[in-house]
Amino acid sequence: MKKTFLYSFSILLALVSFKSSAQNKYKIDLQVKGLSDSVGYLAYYYGKGMYYRDTANFDKQGNIQFTGKDTLASGMYSLIYRSDKLFDIMLDVQEFSMSTDTSDYTINMKTKGSKENDIFYEYMRFINTKQQYAQSLFKKKDAADEKEKKEIDKTLTDTDTEVRAFIAKLHKAHKGSLTSNFIYSTDSPKVPTTPKNPDGSIDSTFGFYYYKTHYFDNFDFNDERLLRTPSFNKKMMYYVDKLTLQDADSIIASVDYLLNKVKDNKTLFKFTLSQLTSKYERSENMGFDAIFVHLGKSYFMKGKANEWFSDDQMKKMAERVTALDPLLIGKQAPNIVVKDTSQTKFLELYDVEAEYTILYIWSPDCGHCKTATPKLKKLYDKMKDKGVKVFAVGNDYENEPWIKFINKHNLDWINGSDGPSFRSNYQRDYDVFSTPQTYLLDKNKKSFRKK
Repeated sequence: MKKTFLYSFSILLALVSFKSSAQNKYKIDLQVKGLSDSVGYLAYYYGKGMYYRDTANFDKQGNIQFTGKDTLASGMYSLIYRSDKLFDIMLDVQEFSMSTDTSDYTINMKTKGSKENDIFYEYMRFINTKQQYAQSLFKKKDAADEKEKKEIDKTLTDTDTEVRAFIAKLHKAHKGSLTSNFIYSTDSPKVPTTPKNPDGSIDSTFGFYYYKTHYFDNFDFNDERLLRTPSFNKKMMYYVDKLTLQDADSIIASVDYLLNKVKDNKTLFKFTLSQLTSKYERSENMGFDAIFVHLGKSYFMKGKANEWFSDDQMKKMAERVTALDPLLIGKQAPNIVVKDTSQTKFLELYDVEAEYTILYIWSPDCGHCKTATPKLKKLYDKMKDKGVKVFAVGNDYENEPWIKFINKHNLDWINGSDGPSFRSNYQRDYDVFSTPQTYLLDKNKKSFRKK
């Protein structure tokens, strides 16, 4: 059975703590004409998800009020009705009101007492209008002749210029506001025309590297309010998943880059480090355990998480990292000394002479092993004449089921295990939290593939 040692960062961090104070309170009055006599929810964005914050009821006129004696953290919230999101709310102050109707939540939105929502819905109305106009032009373009298509393309370009000018004006007028920083955070770099090399050739990678280099140009890494919007986690994960070559060394460079960006903001640093550590500790991609080990050694074990990581958690982290470090691809696999099926003869991994050695740690009672072991046997039968050997270690102290499985499937490779009178250290050395575990080793017993 597969098991995973997890810190549950996502669960812990999703439960955002809001300081309670009898002197502080929030009161949000909302009206949605067309709704009545039903439950509504105030939800907040955090990381990659949304979480309910408060519950209230709509009256017959579509009024709903959310109140509390604590304080709501600044960020983007949403009004939820019957599991559907109706509209977003920029929360900057603790008391304000908003009203709209079901015919068009954005166009008909009116706000009072909240500057952020004034800015946000002015922007949303403008963008929605321009998007609808652009969509009509695209539909018209499908049936247009060449001359009309050129005219439509020019109009679309002019519209894009108008939108960019509007956004630039908004940023200038409301610099530092949540709305401005949020819009900036969702912005994508505009890649210029690729310059020619001195010999006249074109670098085909220019656009990608320009985009990656400038991906966070307008992102305010000091504004922790962005953590409570849809943009922060989404942008961070896109950078490591889509704009980074998916090998351990490249990803390590990217996670270090991100952590350096947020190092001056404790809240963002905590979230970023925790999310990335959880992501790569969970990963089943070959070689990605090196990223988890790097984060553990470079950040947690250097005291950079001491403010929120308990001594017990740190001890478990250090044990996990120490166990995984020698098992990383490119390092020499630790030696294993076990006994053969008769429990009379010692078998050593380092004694195996082969161009390639498959180290296979398994259990006859493991569901995955019952499927994987016969498949490995078929592969071994095809490869054993080509210098491949299998050093298989049974992961149980009860040897009878193990020997029965070996005989049933004719596992004619090197079979060893611990037993009633002998215990080796391979479970500790190989961090055996799950089975099966498979390592492909070269003739020097260096690991270059792990699963």
